[in-house]
Amino acid sequence: NQFAVTAASFMGFTGFTLVMPFLPLYIKQLGVEEVGEIALWSGLSLGVTPAVTAVLSPFWGRVADRFGRKLMVQRSLFSFVVVMGAMAYVTQPWHLFALRALQGLFAGYGGLTMAMAAESAPRDRLARALGLVQTAQRIGPALGPVIGGAVAGLVGLRETFFVTSGFYLVALALVTVLY
Repeated sequence: NQFAVTAASFMGFTGFTLVMPFLPLYIKQLGVEEVGEIALWSGLSLGVTPAVTAVLSPFWGRVADRFGRKLMVQRSLFSFVVVMGAMAYVTQPWHLFALRALQGLFAGYGGLTMAMAAESAPRDRLARALGLVQTAQRIGPALGPVIGGAVAGLVGLRETFFVTSGFYLVALALVTVLY
């Protein structure tokens, strides 16, 4: 269980940050030419997901208490697979923004994986279990932009969204099979 939530957290948080290094370039590719507009759409698109997530996290926590944490993590990761894949098909910057907002609507797996680690760990190893998951949740965003920049250079901007979906698919599989 500990391995499943730690590895899934790493994969998910890495995937979340894969697109950040090239998002302004992607918005330019969508036809926005003015630098100020590119910056605005980039900022809005990057900021909306964590903003919506922050507002809805207590709600998803209550739902998880009622229906189970694993199910809510699976719901969140599955939605990320779909939404990130859909981002490869956008044609307007507002499409990207809307999908990022939708992503925030279904997010919330970070706190839930912490709770899953806590409920799975023996009492004398609780701090270690939480520390491992939190480390995975910090290392992922540290490596995600580096990986994303390299992947975008190799396969292209749009195709990197499919790679990101793959990261979430692996995280979903880890939670589903191993937890």
